[in-house]
Amino acid sequence: MYEENGQKLHNYLWIFAGLAIGGIVGTLAAKKVKMTAMPEMVSLFNGMGGACAMLISIVEFNHLTKEINETGIADGHTGKVLIIVLGLIIGSVSFAGSMIAWGKLNGKVKDFSFTGQNILNLIFLAVTIALGAYLVYNPAQSFLLYIILGMSLLYGVLFVFPIGGADMPVVISLLNSFTGVAAACGGFLYNNKVMLTGGILVGAAGTLLTILMCKAMNRSLKMY
Repeated sequence: MYEENGQKLHNYLWIFAGLAIGGIVGTLAAKKVKMTAMPEMVSLFNGMGGACAMLISIVEFNHLTKEINETGIADGHTGKVLIIVLGLIIGSVSFAGSMIAWGKLNGKVKDFSFTGQNILNLIFLAVTIALGAYLVYNPAQSFLLYIILGMSLLYGVLFVFPIGGADMPVVISLLNSFTGVAAACGGFLYNNKVMLTGGILVGAAGTLLTILMCKAMNRSLKMY
């Protein structure tokens, strides 16, 4: 709630308004959902977390780009750009994947796969990471951020599309861990220890839960 120079940002109204609206919508939605539809809600809420991390990365990169344009200094931002890119990629994959998982659970999205899809997914992921690495090296190429955003969203869709409904709990748990890691990136950006700790806890717990679920269901994590 304070700028770096110690002055108040005067944004209390926006903060508490967002908390109130989100709290009311979340409470009403949770009360109305049936227990059999609870996995759908978990997937939907998890996707919202990924979307938040994605939007934070976009906003902070725009702030950084504006600062670079005003000062003409592009050096010294490597660590910040790296965290932004990681948050963008992981958050986008979690958001898109969670939305497809939500659609599969409520029957609105059908399984879809084709020959060579795993190879195509790996190519998409490799290109996305390569573009992200180049953007970290040269943050002045700001248009790359939106290309990375689009490819990350597409990868999230393709990642979940071929997975059957019986394996959705494992996928949702994995995506939940992604959201935690993306939130931790936001904690690094804002130097917010609560956000950082919460993100790490969610990421670690989600990863452990995914591994345990794979063992219980006699599945291999490599399948996903």
